[in-house]
Amino acid sequence: MNKVGVLNWLWRYRKILLLEALLLGILELFYFVPTWLIWWVLILIGLIVVFGWWIGNLKFNKATWLLVAEVLWAIVAGVGFLTFSLLSLVQVQLIIALILILIWFIAYWHQNHIDSKQWNLIAVNWLGLIDILILFMATATLMLAVQFYSLNVFWLMLGVIVQLVLALYLLFWRQGLPNKKFWLYAVLLILISEQLVWITYAWHKNIYLKTFLFIIIYYLYSDFVAHYLRGNLTVKIVFEYLIIALFLILIPFLFDGLFMLIPNI
Repeated sequence: MNKVGVLNWLWRYRKILLLEALLLGILELFYFVPTWLIWWVLILIGLIVVFGWWIGNLKFNKATWLLVAEVLWAIVAGVGFLTFSLLSLVQVQLIIALILILIWFIAYWHQNHIDSKQWNLIAVNWLGLIDILILFMATATLMLAVQFYSLNVFWLMLGVIVQLVLALYLLFWRQGLPNKKFWLYAVLLILISEQLVWITYAWHKNIYLKTFLFIIIYYLYSDFVAHYLRGNLTVKIVFEYLIIALFLILIPFLFDGLFMLIPNI
């Protein structure tokens, strides 16, 4: 890429680059000056709303608000993960870098969608994976917060509901799925997931293992719904997903069992 090309690229994505720089500063302040946490949170929310409006070409519409919601979701997941994890300074910087990378791709593909009025396949696939990662981090954070503050399980279940509705709606929107019965599929997902949360709430297993099982349920359900609404859900596809789910579930339980068999020295 020549100098002109670089300058054109920098100008086109100047909004996202400036957002990343400001977010880096605020996330560092979260860690080094935690006594001003409420102020950092308010500044952060205002910053995301303003930049969402700017990236959305000075308009507040569905695309703008979904960009704001997804970026805030990613930040809450990342900051919560930092808050409830005992990490060294190097690990903290790595998590902050991960948060900024996730937000870059979210904002980058949202801006391309706003400019072109369509989603490309690469963006849809990668943002789906990013949302699953955010869902994992945010759900683990909720479980840790409920455990740390001895909160009622109601708050965990409420947080899970909000996340699932947002994640499923983003999937419907990006893949162009018919949303006439969106709330029917959302309610079914909520009922299944809330039962899992309720059952595993008092389970003695590691929080990350429980969150992993929750993510598998969401992944299978959302993919089944997407295939069904596109009219290409076949027995072969169902069988393949069940095999994948069984494999993913067995791996953590296998390792958990192996570590339990190792004698304490």
